[in-house]
Amino acid sequence: MRPLDISGIGFSQNQLKGLALSLIAKSPDRRMEKVKAFGIEGRLNHVYTVGDYIFLDIAYHNKTNLKYDIADFRFKVDDKKVTKAANNQSVEIKPEFVLFNPPAFSKNYRNIFVFKKMSFPGNKILHAELSEKQLSGRIITLSISYQDILDADILPN
Repeated sequence: MRPLDISGIGFSQNQLKGLALSLIAKSPDRRMEKVKAFGIEGRLNHVYTVGDYIFLDIAYHNKTNLKYDIADFRFKVDDKKVTKAANNQSVEIKPEFVLFNPPAFSKNYRNIFVFKKMSFPGNKILHAELSEKQLSGRIITLSISYQDILDADILPN
């Protein structure tokens, strides 16, 4: 079963795909957040909004000679600061739409993730976590602050 796409409620999967393809066709003009680990560099290229949707343009560059087999891509809202073994809340968020689902990448990987409108307090942070299948433990976590989402650009037509 698939949900009905009723106009006025939101974008259909085809509309989301068309918007995401228009974003991936553009070259990334700025880098908002960056992280390096295990010879892999992760970048948040841009954040766009249209209607009640948030589009995250995320790219990875593998500087090693080993192919990176993607096991999972997870998005979580976590506390910014965790003190000792205190109570911390972690809420996993599933994207509404993902443009590509490749099993692996050798050098470059870029994707558009689409979320429904979300808000979280300033003491929390959105983590985009890319993990590898093997036992190597290469996990790259990109931290996206709420201010980055608030400063999102409106999607150009």
